[in-house]
Amino acid sequence: MKKHLLGLLACVVIGFAASAQTEAGNYLAGGNFNLNTAKNDFRLALTPSVGYFIINNLAAGANVDLEYSKVGSNKTTVFGIGPFARYYLGTLNIRPFAHANVNFTSNRSKNTTGSDTYNGSNYFLGAGLAAFINRNVAVEGLAGYSHSNYAHLPGSGGFNLRIGFQIYLSKEQVASVKSGM
Repeated sequence: MKKHLLGLLACVVIGFAASAQTEAGNYLAGGNFNLNTAKNDFRLALTPSVGYFIINNLAAGANVDLEYSKVGSNKTTVFGIGPFARYYLGTLNIRPFAHANVNFTSNRSKNTTGSDTYNGSNYFLGAGLAAFINRNVAVEGLAGYSHSNYAHLPGSGGFNLRIGFQIYLSKEQVASVKSGM
């Protein structure tokens, strides 16, 4: 009986251990989104990203920030691009991580009296959880502080909550895809 329980426990522990997703030389691709709807207030933000694990558990890469909002008759479109870094902790299927990114952005605002374009930057610092649903895919939640600063405008920032997913590919999987092209 004890042998069966120990064997079952070993299988559970091995089954919950994530296998090599965040090893040096592997890749990740995915992103997150943010949706806010209220009366006369709509916001949709998409942030696709691609990265490379430079050492075990540390990925660096680039992301694109695409946002659209409409508050009353005011419409705003934001485009940004910049680097990110992410560090994972542990080896289980539910894995915490720290995340930081900086984007250089262009913000175009349009209302009934005209439009303006502002260039600036945005940074985000946060932490999240990646829940691996299989060897290559994780659903994630990310929370942190986001701050934007545009030329000739006061900066603004606050709490930001993001939901998204990542696809983790080994260097062998990427090489296989490349050789098939």
